[in-house]
Amino acid sequence: MSQTLSCPKCDFETNEVLAKCPNCGRRLQSAKKVRILGWVLVLLGAFLAIFMGGLGVVLGGIISRTGQPGETSRFTGGPEVVLFIVAIFGLVIFFGLLSIAAGVWQIWYGKPNTPLRVLMFVVAGLLVLIGSAVRFLD
Repeated sequence: MSQTLSCPKCDFETNEVLAKCPNCGRRLQSAKKVRILGWVLVLLGAFLAIFMGGLGVVLGGIISRTGQPGETSRFTGGPEVVLFIVAIFGLVIFFGLLSIAAGVWQIWYGKPNTPLRVLMFVVAGLLVLIGSAVRFLD
């Protein structure tokens, strides 16, 4: 029984033993390797989503208790800062959930899902762009 090889760029698939894709020249990957990478995506995505969710709960508690007597920590930003923090945390959690979905797809089908991968790169690009803008404004 031959192993299916697929191209991560152009979705070419073959059962022949080839090193590179005849369409685009990229290196072909076995379904086993793609599934292993899928597990990596699931674990990293779960870590991001859980960590940022937990951090959001902690930060939300600090924000909600600001100004109460006896509190040692307080939040000094306004509503626009809270909205910005929620948006950033939401984008990171969304990226984590996309990673989980892409990983599950790869584990299930043994090949990457190109639209999910593109969406992940768009969200990552947005995060980098926002990070650069914030750094530039400081």
